[in-house]
Amino acid sequence: MFNPMIRIAAVLLFSFLSLSLHAVTMEAEGSALIFNQDIDSARQAAIKNATQQASLQASAIVSSTQSINQGVLSIDNMQVSTLGMLSNIEVLDEKIQGRMLWVKVRADVDFEKGCPAGISGHGYQKSVAVTAFPLLYPQQANLGDLSNIQTELSHILSNQINQSSNLKALNAGMLNVQESAANAPTRQLSAGALTTVLGYTRQLDVQYIVSGVIRDMTMYDSSVTDPNRNFLVDLYNKIDYRSKRHLRSLALDLYIHDGFSGALLFSKQYATAGRWNLEPEARPRFASAEFWRQDYGQQTRTLINQVASDLNEELRCMPFSARITKSEDNLLWFNAGALAGIKVGDKLTVYRKSNFFTDNMRSHVQLTNTRKTMTVTEVQPMFAIGRLAEDGTIDNIQPDDVVIAW
Repeated sequence: MFNPMIRIAAVLLFSFLSLSLHAVTMEAEGSALIFNQDIDSARQAAIKNATQQASLQASAIVSSTQSINQGVLSIDNMQVSTLGMLSNIEVLDEKIQGRMLWVKVRADVDFEKGCPAGISGHGYQKSVAVTAFPLLYPQQANLGDLSNIQTELSHILSNQINQSSNLKALNAGMLNVQESAANAPTRQLSAGALTTVLGYTRQLDVQYIVSGVIRDMTMYDSSVTDPNRNFLVDLYNKIDYRSKRHLRSLALDLYIHDGFSGALLFSKQYATAGRWNLEPEARPRFASAEFWRQDYGQQTRTLINQVASDLNEELRCMPFSARITKSEDNLLWFNAGALAGIKVGDKLTVYRKSNFFTDNMRSHVQLTNTRKTMTVTEVQPMFAIGRLAEDGTIDNIQPDDVVIAW
């Protein structure tokens, strides 16, 4: 017998395949309504539906919170997430029946590329702000007049992220969130304690904040840029331009912070080197056409591409979240809309955001699951509106609280 009001957390694993396999081939059917005789849109929607079915058939985790109230079983806060990534999608058959378009697809489901614990973010577009990359030793940028790398690097990185991932990157290169480049990402609180948590995140209004520090831009051999060099040294350097003596290093640290709590989620150091063959008096500036023509510029581009790829891989399995901007009875407005992939009928879980203080009076952000599911009823490009099953004031849901899709 179940006692009333007892909540039971249940996790059901459905699988007829061994997850030790890295990839399996699945076939599944999907359908979509045809609106205004738009066959192409219906076909795309049907294929998407079919691929989702293929992934779910291969292996799915269904997690829910159940409750018994006066002998009646109710299920709220249900989440369904696939374990695998799909590739090699092939349409096997297509047919139209009335206003419905049906397709049958075959796809490879790769578990190795899937996210742990079934987290997928539901394919929504997560937002990141890429802030400045201050120089640990500013004088190292004098060679080539590259001091603008501190702000321009975020611009280049933002563009690369937007072109090669499902992240929406905002260029915040004029904002330096690292108070001390030498100690980043650590900062000291007024009470003397050290923390890796950012001091402010609210004004950026994004899910994740990317920052970093440029720690080295030196030449391997400083003699090749000696201002007191003579004609013979110049001639030798030009002949020997491919030697390691002309290598210039670039080392930077990368940090990802959570935009709601400020917590440090990821850090990594990157390093590369490329030949710098310009005259010591040359001042091409960072990201100029002359800079990219240098081997050093090409190696820098490769490093930026690697950083963008790592950011996408690291954040791909993070949950999607958005800030609640308005609440009214059982309606909630939140700051993500059609541009982020939100659709009418989508379901997101509501979390209460609060602050608490430790014994040493350090403030921390806490997100508490209300066990309430919001169903999206209206979508605009930049925001959406969702409806709760009951009045949100019961759980004191208010602006700055959060909706999350795992």
